[in-house]
Amino acid sequence: MPNTPVTPQAISNELLMRFQNDLTFAGSVRHHYDERFGQPVDKIGDKFKIRVPVRYTVQDGPVIVPEDTEERTVELAINKNKVVAFKFSSKELTLDISEFGERYLKSAALSLANQYDVDLLAAAYEGVSNFVGTPGTVPTSLTSYQYANAWLDDMGCPRGGKDRFVVYNPKMEVALVNELRGLQESAPRIRWQYEEGKMKRAAGLNFLMDQNIRTHVTGSMGGTPTVVSYSGKSLVCTAWTASTAGVLKKNDIIQIAGRYAVNPITKDTLSSLRNWTVAADVTTVGSGVCTVTLTEAIEPTGPYKNVSSAPVVGDLIRCYDVAAPHTTVLSKTSPQGLVYHTNFLVTAMVPMILPDGVHFKARSTDPQTGMTIAVIGDFNILTREFIYRADIMYGSAVAIPEFACRVVS
Repeated sequence: MPNTPVTPQAISNELLMRFQNDLTFAGSVRHHYDERFGQPVDKIGDKFKIRVPVRYTVQDGPVIVPEDTEERTVELAINKNKVVAFKFSSKELTLDISEFGERYLKSAALSLANQYDVDLLAAAYEGVSNFVGTPGTVPTSLTSYQYANAWLDDMGCPRGGKDRFVVYNPKMEVALVNELRGLQESAPRIRWQYEEGKMKRAAGLNFLMDQNIRTHVTGSMGGTPTVVSYSGKSLVCTAWTASTAGVLKKNDIIQIAGRYAVNPITKDTLSSLRNWTVAADVTTVGSGVCTVTLTEAIEPTGPYKNVSSAPVVGDLIRCYDVAAPHTTVLSKTSPQGLVYHTNFLVTAMVPMILPDGVHFKARSTDPQTGMTIAVIGDFNILTREFIYRADIMYGSAVAIPEFACRVVS
């Protein structure tokens, strides 16, 4: 079989293939691709609207009250441009592309894939409010992941197929594999877990180990906070520790006593309190008053109802479902695993412009996922070296946050 020469297109094709093969979490979520992403660009900043499922309120018949259709969208901003730059001498261009790929492109693709994973995992956990576990404590039981899966069921997430996943870090995997070593399962799977020290599939979930899952540090959470008022995504509270920066940290999770989660389809009240994610760090004033900005609006009525009833003055605030004084959950370092459906997060890449006047340029795109890499290179006559850059440009957004659940550890 003849060798494949090292050409611009061969390099970009090889890079894209290796990049896709190195993805973990990023390879398991929804990659959005349509004609809007097909036009080459050269800078970040484009924004697109991703439609989310429309919801309605069921009425008693036969008389009806026509309901306005409220279509909601999530903004997906193309705000990341990551690049790997490398150089090599002209003689390396005489190699076969496979050998060239192992020597030069393997590390470049792995670096880009890991950064893509990091950025998507950061966006993923920031947009998800439901959780199981305790900050600072590694879950050791499959039950934790099953309860997270139950949150997805309660939120109307579809079952069937193999579209539900777990992503967790190495320590969380070690704890779970150790706990499951004696369970009755198919012999080949038990043997594989024992020999490889890894999980594959259990309890209706595909398990992915990813060292890139994000770590969160919880706020100081002092005081015995209560509700003063709310409006949309703003919750005014009092009785936190006075004049304190970081009483809540961005991405902390809080609850309001007596205000329960609801099934988004049937609007039935569930047995767990409604979880809310804090959108920005919170600082209290001298009286312990502050305004907490949430990632989602508080909606006690209507087709997008997301809580059993409206908060009222005096409702107690809980942190990670722990009542004040919050001692067990404050100031904890907590890796954020996830149980999720593949459609909860949307990511998209856009092709980059290939400029004129360079010695070497190529772009490769996967037509199914829209994943795309651009490679540009030029020759340095002083050193007889080729200088290359491989770029990806992308964005991501949590489209359906209720289709995921954090596994805090």
